[in-house]
Amino acid sequence: TDIMQAKTFEDIPLYDSPERTRAFLKIEDGCQNFCSYCIIPYARGPVKSRQPEHVRREAEKLVARGFKEIVLTGIHLGAYGRDLPGSITLADACREVLSVPGLKRLRLGSLESIELSPELFALIRADERFCAHLHLPLQAGSDKVLKDMNRHYDTAEFARLIKHVEQEVPGVAISTDIIVGFPGETEEDFQQGLDFVEKMNFARMHVFPYSRRTGTPAAARKDQVEEAVKKERVHRMQALADRKAEEFHKSFIGREMRVLFETEKDGITDGLTDNYIRVYTDDTVDCGEIYTVKIDKLWRDGVWAHCVR
Repeated sequence: TDIMQAKTFEDIPLYDSPERTRAFLKIEDGCQNFCSYCIIPYARGPVKSRQPEHVRREAEKLVARGFKEIVLTGIHLGAYGRDLPGSITLADACREVLSVPGLKRLRLGSLESIELSPELFALIRADERFCAHLHLPLQAGSDKVLKDMNRHYDTAEFARLIKHVEQEVPGVAISTDIIVGFPGETEEDFQQGLDFVEKMNFARMHVFPYSRRTGTPAAARKDQVEEAVKKERVHRMQALADRKAEEFHKSFIGREMRVLFETEKDGITDGLTDNYIRVYTDDTVDCGEIYTVKIDKLWRDGVWAHCVR
C-alpha cells in the first residue's frame, strides 16, 4: 500500500539493552510537520497511533520479560492520539504504561516543546517513576534558520516554553538536538545559535552536521554550506554542548539521586538517574535495580557516586 494512505499503526516490538533494563516502545509513526530538511513525512505518511490498550499490553510483555524502564518513542510522539477517536493524548498512553505493575521507570522520547500539556506535567510530578527528563529538539538557535527549516516556533517562543517546563517540573533535565550548517546558515546565524544555547540550561545536546536528504526542499537549495565549514561549526557547538553538560552535572554534586544501574565492567557499574545523568560507582549493586546514591564528583561523561542506602 502507498505509505501516505497507510492509516493504522503496525505493531512491531522494539527492544534495547542486553541487560534487559531499558526497552523502547514505539507508540506512534508518521509525521505531518514537513520540516524542510526531513524526508520522514514523505516516507512514513501521516500520524498513526497505537491503540492505548495495545500500548498497555506491549508494556506488560516488556515488564514480564524483565525490563525495568520503558521509553515511549514515535516519529512525532507529541501528536500521539490525534488519529484515534475520543480525544486521546500522549498523557493517556503514559497512564496505560504507568498502570503496569512491576514497572520501575517511564521515560519519553523526543517531543516538540509546543506539544507538552498540563496533564503531562501533572503526571510527571505525581509519579516518581515518570522520569523528569524531556528531549525537546531546538534544531537551530537562529530565527532565520528556524524559518528556513519550517520549524513552527522562534527562539523567543522556545525559550518561553522551556522556562515554563522548568517551572512545571522542578529539576527537569532538558536535552536537545541541534543541526549545524543548514543551507544558507551564515557565520552570523551560527553565532546567534551559540549565543542562544549559552543562555539555555541544556543537560545534554546532540549536535549534527546538516546532511542532504534527496527529495526535501533543503536539499534542492543552491546555498549549501561547505563540508569544512560544517565540520568546524559542529566542533564549536559540541565544545559548548560538553561545557553545558558539565555545568548541569556539577549542580548535582553532593545531592542524593535515584539511579537505575544497567551495566558492569571491571568492577565499575553505571546507570542513569531519572534526569539522565550517567552515574558510575564501584559499590556492589545489582544491574536492573534502583539505588539511592550521593554524587561525589564529575567522572567520564557523567558523575561518580556512592550508595547511601
